[in-house]
Amino acid sequence: MRSSLPVSASSTRVASPAPSAFRARYPNAVVWLPFLLASIGLVFQFSVGIAELLRLDPKGGAPSPLEALRPAVMQTAWLVLGALAMGVCASIRGRLWLSTAWLWLVLGFLGLMWLALKLPGSITLNAATRWIGLTVPSVGLITLQPAEFFKWATLLWFVWAYSAARPRGVWLGRVIWLLGVGLIALQPDKDTAGLVFLIGFGVMFLGGLSWRNVLQGLTLAILGVAVLTVAPLVMSHIRNTPLEKQPGAYVTRRVLATLDPWSHESDIGYQMVRAQIAVGSGGLLGVGLGEGREKHHLPAAENDYIFATIAEETGLVGSLTVVGLLGLFVWACFRCAERAPTRSARLFWGGLGIWVGVGALMNISMAIGLLPTMGFPLPFVSAGGSALVSLMAAVGVGVALMKETP
Repeated sequence: MRSSLPVSASSTRVASPAPSAFRARYPNAVVWLPFLLASIGLVFQFSVGIAELLRLDPKGGAPSPLEALRPAVMQTAWLVLGALAMGVCASIRGRLWLSTAWLWLVLGFLGLMWLALKLPGSITLNAATRWIGLTVPSVGLITLQPAEFFKWATLLWFVWAYSAARPRGVWLGRVIWLLGVGLIALQPDKDTAGLVFLIGFGVMFLGGLSWRNVLQGLTLAILGVAVLTVAPLVMSHIRNTPLEKQPGAYVTRRVLATLDPWSHESDIGYQMVRAQIAVGSGGLLGVGLGEGREKHHLPAAENDYIFATIAEETGLVGSLTVVGLLGLFVWACFRCAERAPTRSARLFWGGLGIWVGVGALMNISMAIGLLPTMGFPLPFVSAGGSALVSLMAAVGVGVALMKETP
């Protein structure tokens, strides 16, 4: 005989999934690979720092240990901060991140506007205004790069826009995003601007953008790159003035140097030549950890050209190991997208895979001479606090989204 007692609401409530339930949805590799790649980067950043420590100045004096090792020491601190950011982001509900996507997009845009207006704290280095500096007692100058955080904001906003049902104001968000891309290009940092564009465009594609719109977008992007490259040459011919005096000529000169770097070894092609020498001299097993010679001559050996340093000191074996680990992380991102419980989580992990995959491809291609010189970090590996923290925070947000239920 059935009981006539009413069934309580609590007895019909679906139990929340156990912590192991959502962990089974994503490979653990997406959590531990960033730390492994960052640790590898630290090894070679200290290698570059020790080389600087042993280099004598013109007067025969040795540099200060704090000055020589500062990039590597600071990157260690950034890694700790990145780990904290990943943990905090993972502990916050994914829906909260999505509901605040507008806030992060606007804040990222305001950071770029701060640089464009050259407000207090803006730092210009080598004719590029890309950083905001803050002096901390006992630490010194700490710099932040708003463009790196704008990548994160771009990913989050497009995930919100293409996972919600008919969200309002999408057109305004796209305008803010495109204006942000333009501000990054004017810093000038056209390489990062291109990646930010690809992150947004990639999420739109994963979100269901029609092939017609995809082809239109890619065509416009290719035409834009062609115009940026060819326009200085045309203006140089029309004005009958040297190419280097034309606005934006550095892009054209770098492209020309990529085609024949040895002809430009003394100026615009210097970095390309030294990087290719470093990669080529590594051989199968490299010259030995800390024994690299080209890092003494290669600018940004711990940052933009860290792959060249790795290739020289660990050879083909070490290079393929780093490439394999980066490829494994990208695979893990798309594996997460495949297992994700919600559309927003699928889009986020797919977009993060595009971010890391395209960024790694561009940096490595630059190091081996397939692309022009770019101020572009190797994800997780290169020195750069803003890039590392923003990426690790993105991993944390992705983990938080995996906890959500449809």
